[in-house]
Amino acid sequence: MEQEQQGPPERASIWARKNLNQVLAVIRIHIITASYGVTVGWPAPIIPLLRSPETPLPSGPVTVDEASWIGSTLCIGGTIGTILFAIIHTYFGKKIALLLTSVPHIILWTLILVGDNVWYIYGARFCSGLTGGGVVSVVPLYIADIADKKIRGTLGSLTIIFINIGLVFIYAAGNYLPYDLIPKIMLVSPVAFIVLVSFLPETPYCLLKKGRLLEAERSLMFYRNISDQQYQTAEFTTEFDELKSFVHTQSTQSRICWADFTTPEAKRGLFIGVFVMALNQFSGIFAILTYAGTILQMSGTGIDPNVALVLVAILNICGNLTSFAIIDRAGRKIMLLLSATGVGLALAVLGAHSYLLTIGYDLQGAEWLPVLALALTLFLGAIGITNIPFFIVPEVMPPKLRSIGSTISGTLLCMFAFVTVKLYPIMMVNIHIYGTVWISSGVCAIAVVIIIFLIPETKGKNLNVQSDSKK
Repeated sequence: MEQEQQGPPERASIWARKNLNQVLAVIRIHIITASYGVTVGWPAPIIPLLRSPETPLPSGPVTVDEASWIGSTLCIGGTIGTILFAIIHTYFGKKIALLLTSVPHIILWTLILVGDNVWYIYGARFCSGLTGGGVVSVVPLYIADIADKKIRGTLGSLTIIFINIGLVFIYAAGNYLPYDLIPKIMLVSPVAFIVLVSFLPETPYCLLKKGRLLEAERSLMFYRNISDQQYQTAEFTTEFDELKSFVHTQSTQSRICWADFTTPEAKRGLFIGVFVMALNQFSGIFAILTYAGTILQMSGTGIDPNVALVLVAILNICGNLTSFAIIDRAGRKIMLLLSATGVGLALAVLGAHSYLLTIGYDLQGAEWLPVLALALTLFLGAIGITNIPFFIVPEVMPPKLRSIGSTISGTLLCMFAFVTVKLYPIMMVNIHIYGTVWISSGVCAIAVVIIIFLIPETKGKNLNVQSDSKK
């Protein structure tokens, strides 16, 4: 009865007291996520500059093929980085793995700062992919480890929000700041990340795996904002007991073998993991973010592409914030379904405009349509396709396979990204924008059917209970 009488301010205060530390911890680790977002969006304003006569490279303007390698080399690094950081967090813990993501990030901006030809940029983009692999393979599992199940989806949505904060920065700065000033600014972020994350405790799960029971209890107390043992609640005790039981059960299980992958739960989890990562990339959103500047130039819009680029990125963040606000109430499945449907329709419209323009229709007065279609693509993608895959994978995988399942999914994500980012600029030249985006629209249409019939709802699932798979 007493809880029912609490008003919104009291409930907000209780929520803040319980969840503040885990929210602040997630914000700290997302310094590197936002920095990675800068590198994801860097080609959008920079490739048109590198291809122009005003290129800052002494070696001269880059070709279309070189531009496609600039975009896709990140994905090669991402494939390697996903596996590398999965190994690191498995053997050394998630905190160490997170801290090490800053190393290739420092290297990449140094290469861009001192580089005088396209090979330096290839190296920088490869290092960016290494950091991205760490973000993909470590961050979702870190959040799953520390987050209360009631806000796990909300905190998971922050990952893509911070990536897109980085996108907004580079979309704006890339067109107005000198080429060599951006890396000087960005070298500050990994240093700040190292300092702030160093003060966070390792996750309770990783500490329990190492047998450090007291430290694990203190870690969970920190992430639940409990300052002293005398303030531990029954809810905290239950959660910690469940986590200890979960880790103990995992430690007594046999080593992972092929039979573990043949169970119905494992097959379903792996299928869903591969599907959501394929949708994330073959919907074209990552490639569109990479080449947004070129797409806007080729689409016949009358709006200044530099301004349109920033507007599109801002609307993308609005989609992220929408997802952040409602994901734990609406659920994963409905958000993914709305996102795939909306992206498919928006890309179909973008393709139709490009096709009509190509065959000679006078579209004067409709120059705004490509910008709107692109903005809707990114907004609707941001409410589901681009963020839900990163935290739904740990929720659908069997506990024993959760870590390796996330690694497999993350590795495939980077491989799929390489294919789309490498082919998109070549396809835009050979089959035009309309042919390219219509393929992605078709992928979304197929995905809608799969989501309706094969994707379960995982909202509120307890990741620390073995028998919770169908909850």
